Amino acid sequence: MTISLRDHEPEAPRSHVAAATRRTAYEVVFQDREPAAALRSLRPWLADGDHLIVTTPTVHALYGDALSGLPPCSRRILVLDCTEASKTLEQVEHVCRRARELGLSRSGALVSVGGGVSGDVTTVAAAWLRRGIRNVRVPTTLVGQVDAGLGYKGAVNFDGHKSYLGCFHAPAHVLVAPDFLRTLPARHLREGFSEIVKIAIVCDADLLDVVERHAEALIRTGFRTPREPGRAIVWRAAGLMLEQLAQNPYEDQSYERLVDFGHTFSPILEAASRHRLSHGEAVSVDMALTMALSAELGLVAPASRDRILALLRRLGLPVASPLLTVDLCRRALEQAALHRGGRPNLVLPADSGPARFLEAADAIGADVLARALRAVAEAPAPMRQGPLPLARPGRRAEAGGLRLAGT
Repeated sequence: MTISLRDHEPEAPRSHVAAATRRTAYEVVFQDREPAAALRSLRPWLADGDHLIVTTPTVHALYGDALSGLPPCSRRILVLDCTEASKTLEQVEHVCRRARELGLSRSGALVSVGGGVSGDVTTVAAAWLRRGIRNVRVPTTLVGQVDAGLGYKGAVNFDGHKSYLGCFHAPAHVLVAPDFLRTLPARHLREGFSEIVKIAIVCDADLLDVVERHAEALIRTGFRTPREPGRAIVWRAAGLMLEQLAQNPYEDQSYERLVDFGHTFSPILEAASRHRLSHGEAVSVDMALTMALSAELGLVAPASRDRILALLRRLGLPVASPLLTVDLCRRALEQAALHRGGRPNLVLPADSGPARFLEAADAIGADVLARALRAVAEAPAPMRQGPLPLARPGRRAEAGGLRLAGT
């Protein structure tokens, strides 16, 4: 008997629906203990020896004895020279190669103990290994504890573009211990405060007030004093970041995210500086320009703009860069639109009502950009201003003839 395939062709296309979900929960633990004691809390994650700890030369020099004391032995520690300039695929391959040599199984874990670059590289490696193994994070920098170490993302630089290749891979566990901050250089503390100011402006006016009162002392003393406000700032900023991430963890619900404030012009600026500007410093310049743009569009008063510029300067952060030209700003908006569903979604703070999202890359003209850049360069010396009303849930709105979206 001959069977003809034609006899079995369906009259209409057939399909099956394959449901795919990515629901993930993980615990972020805040430990107000000295670093060695905090690290000992990781022992349940390392008990079976099926792990690799990835750390940096600086962290290893400071806490190598504590890391070596974790089971089963020091040979499961990889010391990786992690800088923004070296955040590459080669670093990820190095981690993966060591994991293969140790025979990590699919139930194994990569443990990152270090700053944001270490976490980025380790997260990408964990997502790759056996199509995904557990990732435990111990951020030791302020940026890591309030921002980079908390979420689902990992990334590496590629072809001159910052964080161009990356993944979503939720951590299994995050340990936040502020006592790690005692050994950070002042520059690293300043760039961490850049991310704290970011989340405070768009989410929490009270946090911004606390930062204005205590941040300078915390930078000066390495977070030793004032102790209680320092702990409160870290935990509140981390909590706000987690609340924002929980609404759209995989960035597939919307491309409008308040936490992108300060992160539209900064990626291209950081790359243009060849990483002489750190991430937090580039974010500071971005926030300063964006506040000036909000003032140009009538969304904030000049006093609100100047308040933020003064705060950033008091914290020792840059508010301008000769690299940030009108042309670079236009290219940054275009690149942001490619990354955010066709719209730049520049977050524009507002004194009254919600923050706005810029919907079109060409909606802000070169003249407006030039005036905003000039306003930042000519801003008055640091001074304390009145409170700045921050973004809250609201509506879509028009401002200055531009189509903007409210949060």
